[in-house]
Amino acid sequence: MAPMNGFHKKILLLVAVISLLISVNEIMSANIDSNSLLDPQITVSTKLNGVSQSDIESVKKETRKALTYIPPILGIEYKKNIQIKIVDYGICNAKEDIITVPISHVRDKSSVIIHEVTHIIAKHENNSFFSEGLAVYFQERFGEFHGFPNFSVPLDDLVRKHKNQLLQIAKLKHDNEIFRQVGTEQRRIAYLEAGSFINFLVVKYGEQKLAELHNSMSLNYKQVYGKEIEKLEVEWKNYVLGNPLIKK
Repeated sequence: MAPMNGFHKKILLLVAVISLLISVNEIMSANIDSNSLLDPQITVSTKLNGVSQSDIESVKKETRKALTYIPPILGIEYKKNIQIKIVDYGICNAKEDIITVPISHVRDKSSVIIHEVTHIIAKHENNSFFSEGLAVYFQERFGEFHGFPNFSVPLDDLVRKHKNQLLQIAKLKHDNEIFRQVGTEQRRIAYLEAGSFINFLVVKYGEQKLAELHNSMSLNYKQVYGKEIEKLEVEWKNYVLGNPLIKK
């Protein structure tokens, strides 16, 4: 075989470069977000066509907010990987530590990713009132809140709007079932109350007390705040409905 001249070497080099570029392009368009290599705590994946890098970055941005701000407030560390799957339809939810989010919700900013990351970070599955309250509160505080339950309206404004439909928090804190009644207005009001109540606790008593309550696991309000939840409920209503707070 005749030895390759300079021209042939250049052709082979060009072919090699093109092959490399094709491989890189395939990696960039693969199901797993290639930028997850730069942020090992967040992995975004999808099987959908047409999901842009902008869509992926939007999901990661919301997730990074949750991972940055929530653990310090709750007095914990969280170093596990967060996995997010972008899907074609459904609702944003967390199951077995994997968050699924519909692409339409990513694009219209109704995906409540911070809400779902909160569920993964703060494990309180046995107490829906506290679990959902934290998730709703952190979603409104740190992210977009165009999705359920407040759909762009501040929590306290909606609580005032539904003041004649409010449920007793002293009972709600033990009622996990109401938070599972998908599609009901009563469920939505329960979410609004839970989030608003957590906001009140932070405003009135500070983040440190919230961390103590979270880390107590028993969720003993009297032990942390020095008051039964019935009295805290009265204070919350006075605060939200515009009356002066009852002094401690």
